[in-house]
Amino acid sequence: MENVEVKEDELLSDENGNYAYLTLGGYLYTPAFLETIDKEKCQNCEQCLQMCETRDLDEEGNIIAAYSELCSGCGHCVNLCPSKGIKATPLPLEEMIKRMRRRKEENR
Repeated sequence: MENVEVKEDELLSDENGNYAYLTLGGYLYTPAFLETIDKEKCQNCEQCLQMCETRDLDEEGNIIAAYSELCSGCGHCVNLCPSKGIKATPLPLEEMIKRMRRRKEENR
């Protein structure tokens, strides 16, 4: 797979200043990224754990948001969770730029 260079000045934001992108249909879409998993609501059904690599188990066997920096913002986990215990929110554009810079540094 070829790496694509994304330039900071090419990133888009929605009307609220959150990171957004254009869909293939030309619509501006604001993804919601993994923020937390509510341990009180979580039933440990492991559906989100099986579908996404941004989850893990803690020492007590509870599902946690272990690698939220890898979240693509697809929102499937929120829709899949039977207990509605997953919180996902948009990222401010500045936070997305910080993540991009950090990832570039790690890949050097």
